[in-house]
Amino acid sequence: MKRLFGLCGILMAAACQTPGYDYASRAAPNFPEALDYTDVGVGRFRGPAGDVAEAEFQALIDGAELQGIRWFNILDPIQPQGIYEGDVSITGYRRETRFERERRCTKLFNCDTRKVVEMQCPKDIVDVSVRATLVDMATGRAVFTSEQGGATEHEECYDIAEYPDTDQSTGSFGEVVHETFNRWDAPIGMVAEAVAAAVPGFRTDIAPYMTTLRAEIVEKPLVPEEAGDPRFAAAVKATRRGEYIGACAQWQELAAAYPKAPGILHNLAACAEARGDMEQAHLLYAQAAEIARGIPLLKDKDAKPIFDALSRISRGRYENGLIDQAKDQPGS
Repeated sequence: MKRLFGLCGILMAAACQTPGYDYASRAAPNFPEALDYTDVGVGRFRGPAGDVAEAEFQALIDGAELQGIRWFNILDPIQPQGIYEGDVSITGYRRETRFERERRCTKLFNCDTRKVVEMQCPKDIVDVSVRATLVDMATGRAVFTSEQGGATEHEECYDIAEYPDTDQSTGSFGEVVHETFNRWDAPIGMVAEAVAAAVPGFRTDIAPYMTTLRAEIVEKPLVPEEAGDPRFAAAVKATRRGEYIGACAQWQELAAAYPKAPGILHNLAACAEARGDMEQAHLLYAQAAEIARGIPLLKDKDAKPIFDALSRISRGRYENGLIDQAKDQPGS
């Protein structure tokens, strides 16, 4: 399992969050079936601005990378392994009109006198839905279907009245007027913009991607040994301050002194996870979880980070195994 990691690049938690270590990680697509199709093309997208959806989807495929390496390997543009095709629908066309007052100079280069100008600011909003289906070219089977929404808005303000300045209040006034129009009357240019805004949402559906994960530590002692050693609280504070190396050195020392302390084992596992040693992290999380389950009076909420971490690391290792298998396929 490969991870991107740099000690200097770790983003530490803000003080209001549970302390822990953030790190970059690979993630499988939302539809894992997509991993079986690294040679893909783009078919027809029906509906308004379907040509825009086709062009944007092709650009999405061409630009999809994982750790700086292009993910898709197009072997035969005429007969790819699979194609993405679909349709576009307009889901809404509406207008929100607000009213504003502002104070202006009466003359361009003379602000001795001012005036108040009232403006009407209509904002047109168009919403679309783009649906894409991955089709296996050999069998014609629909592998999966995903849907993404997109929107665009245009606003222009027009002067509707002006009068002498007598210290009137400025800014927004009156109620916002809401209007709904026939969706088929939506300007095609705005539809195209909304489609272009929707297509990037498919990126995490069609290929693996990089994301930021968080290895949280247990900050509340779970057993007497952890509560009685001041180094536990000191390491938690060091983590909050972003002192990764010092904190993890403390967890290492504490784990040597208290090998059956679940909170300490968990926190040492978080250090291993953040530096990319997923096998060691998995082992330590599993040990911490097993010990925590055997503590009769341990509250569920206090032990929750341990079980959440074990689930996360298990899922992450599984997903990365799928990614590695996909990369090893012939033609990948």
